[in-house]
Amino acid sequence: MQHPDEIGPNAIKTLYSAEEIGARIEVMADAIAEAADGPLLVEVIMNGAVLFAADLVRALSRRGVAVEIDFIALSSYGEGTKSSGNVVLEADARGAIAGRDVLLIDDILETGRTLSFAKGYFAEKGAARVMTGVLLDKSAAREPVIAPDFAGFECPDLFVIGYGMDYAYRFRELPYIGYVEQETGGDGENSSG
Repeated sequence: MQHPDEIGPNAIKTLYSAEEIGARIEVMADAIAEAADGPLLVEVIMNGAVLFAADLVRALSRRGVAVEIDFIALSSYGEGTKSSGNVVLEADARGAIAGRDVLLIDDILETGRTLSFAKGYFAEKGAARVMTGVLLDKSAAREPVIAPDFAGFECPDLFVIGYGMDYAYRFRELPYIGYVEQETGGDGENSSG
């Protein structure tokens, strides 16, 4: 893939518009609100899920779901486009977890390593229930057997950027989800996984 400095605004193709994302988040919030038995501890997997989580928790609040928001940083990427295969805990959750219903929020479920790690981590910390919500479900690259409880869109095998997802720390600010057409064959791997 091209270096991020070589990617101009016209090279980025829209996969999901801001309007499509907003509509899908409302549908997800309906499903999560129906499944919630009470207050949720929303654990946002940094950094790619921040914009998605902000919009989703506001939608949950409009439906009367009480949420407490916390952040956890996990990484298996760095500056590249391919996962290292090892999930590293970079910043731990800060609040009490035992006995609580946890909703893990991530930008994209790809290989499944990050979400599997996080789900196991919160189960070990004594969460009463761990649910998962992802904006994009890219099942083509999935290794561990894990499926999200709530998913926004099925994602084609493209390297996606925007709406919180980056390429070498760039393009997170885009209000839509896009992709850059690759000049040669690529691996299509993405963000936090």
